Amino acid sequence: MSIVLIPTDFSNDARNAFRYGLAVLGPQHEYILLNAYEEPKTTATSMVSLKDILVEASEDSVREEKKYFEEHYPGIEISTVSEYGDPIYTVTNFARKNEVDLIVMGTAGVTGLQKIFLGSTAAEVIEKATCPVIVVPRGYHLESLKHVLFTADLLNSDEEQLPAVLSDMVRSNQSEITILTVNREGKESGVDKSEKGFALHTAMKGFSHKFEVITNDDIEEAIRSYAHDNNMHLLVTTPRCSTLLQRFLKPSISEELAEHLEIPILAIH
Repeated sequence: MSIVLIPTDFSNDARNAFRYGLAVLGPQHEYILLNAYEEPKTTATSMVSLKDILVEASEDSVREEKKYFEEHYPGIEISTVSEYGDPIYTVTNFARKNEVDLIVMGTAGVTGLQKIFLGSTAAEVIEKATCPVIVVPRGYHLESLKHVLFTADLLNSDEEQLPAVLSDMVRSNQSEITILTVNREGKESGVDKSEKGFALHTAMKGFSHKFEVITNDDIEEAIRSYAHDNNMHLLVTTPRCSTLLQRFLKPSISEELAEHLEIPILAIH
């Protein structure tokens, strides 16, 4: 059983992220609904009373969310947490202290990678979390998880096995993994990349998988196009092991990529 943390602001996006988590992971895990809240800038004289109001509102609302999901998904194990503090720090600190296995969160009312990764809460949670994070775009409805796109910098892919959260998702959904490497024009795969590719192949033993190598100087566009053209259902990236996330964080990311790559992203640390 895994511990799955669902940050919530009680929006439809947060509920959608919870539904997605249940769909791809199943009901057998321990789910935690966490609401982190802060009071707006205000005067010192009203601070205490306002904070008391926020505490009560948060605790009441998170209980209502728990009731909603228990009614719609009988039998699932849900606990609730209401904490005062900066949402990014609260989520990542809670996950670290409580040995959370996975964070599943929705975007903050926006669509597209540009809005997900440019200054959003989701971006900072991915950057600071010590566990895997799934970000679910607004309005995304899971039809299946048959095709998973793993973006691999083969020079850094030397793990002996898949992370548990990814292997569980792939196994339970009978997914096929495509390991995609994008080479820039004139830079062919060498011996080092071949060795790392074999290590990845070994790590994915027992799972349906294939390798794809494409050439494109615009790496983000290549990934977007491949995901779109091949009907991918999940993009997996390893932001601490490659520069892919850093590229997504840059303001220079193309509008086309931002507008069209609207599938969930699993960031593995």
